Amino acid sequence: MTTTNTTKSGTVLCPTDFSPSSEKALLHAAETLTGNLELIVLHVGDTGKGDRGTMLKEHLHHFSSYSDILSAYGCNVRFAIEYGSPATTIIDYARKTGASMIVMGSHGASDIRRLLVGSTTETIMRHAPCPVLVLRSPDSNTKSASLHQEPVEVLSITND
Repeated sequence: MTTTNTTKSGTVLCPTDFSPSSEKALLHAAETLTGNLELIVLHVGDTGKGDRGTMLKEHLHHFSSYSDILSAYGCNVRFAIEYGSPATTIIDYARKTGASMIVMGSHGASDIRRLLVGSTTETIMRHAPCPVLVLRSPDSNTKSASLHQEPVEVLSITND
């Protein structure tokens, strides 16, 4: 396990697809990034999937549970929902907000999404305007990960 406490000011972008992997990345960011940082939790919705009103209610429910947990860390948190291609939207949002770092999990919610999100993570690492911290996905043979569990392992940090 790698633990680094970083004290600086800026904005940390933590994309989430509400999977155990992205939840662990969010918890890692809250635990280790201290100082005058704003943590933005971003969910990228699929424009062609379902009713936006219904999806928004579901996303807000997830954000509410994240808010309860993150309040214990004293994080300055902002939640955001954007629609579009995940990699492009995350990169554009990082530029728009002046993010100083992106912290994300390595895999999505299902086996099929694992293949897609892997390429999303790689695209973000290659084109992000700031360093990217990628955390290893929880072991699929263990119980479902949650924001209440640890540890996490750092896979890579890039700085373009």
